[in-house]
Amino acid sequence: MPNIEQLIVQNDFYHVFQPILGFPEKRILGYEALIRSNSNMNPDLLFQRAMEQNKLFEVDSFSILQAISAYFEFPGSREHNLLFINIFPSTLVSPLFIDLLDSLVERFELFRNQIVFEINESIYEGLLWKSASFRDAVRLLRKLNFLIALDDVGDGTTSFRNIVDVSPDFIKIDRFFASDLSTSRKKQKVVALFAEYCHDEANLILEGIEKEEDLDTALSLGIKMGQGYLFGKPNRLT
Repeated sequence: MPNIEQLIVQNDFYHVFQPILGFPEKRILGYEALIRSNSNMNPDLLFQRAMEQNKLFEVDSFSILQAISAYFEFPGSREHNLLFINIFPSTLVSPLFIDLLDSLVERFELFRNQIVFEINESIYEGLLWKSASFRDAVRLLRKLNFLIALDDVGDGTTSFRNIVDVSPDFIKIDRFFASDLSTSRKKQKVVALFAEYCHDEANLILEGIEKEEDLDTALSLGIKMGQGYLFGKPNRLT
């Protein structure tokens, strides 16, 4: 089993970035940062090992800082694009979270309203969504002008109550619903339901779009933002 702390010290990690587009123009609105390991460790396994070794906050906060640094300090112009970066509920409720925010505010003052925290779901952290510390952290993010997204909605533990309680700026529908959307009436009903709810509540993003016919169906259902291999695979910044 790899030692997570040692991997952090060795700076074993880097990030790739996948575009998020606005429709119908197919204009790039932002990118999602995805962590990778030089040791080729699967990201899910990485976070699982970090959790087992009580290093999840260290890995999550390291990933957040590294991704934001790589994105906004890159020579290319990112001044008009959003950056979506994953964060675990346990990171939000950690006593050390305020220190992480202080560092972000100090280093990236000009980009706060371009940073979107995607709250990650985990079956091990479902109860944290109901805690006062979680709600306080969400309020603090808003006060500091950061943006909030709920990730993989429809796949994990996110309930409609969580959607209402958090009132995210973005809701990202799990890729399951994009796969064969053009031929699945049931998936079309679910996507249409979210599109109707988000009309004046949040920006809706459909993840995992890979086929033109599924994109066409998504557009007909009211989807205005999307992400997937059809538009670009995750890559390093160039």
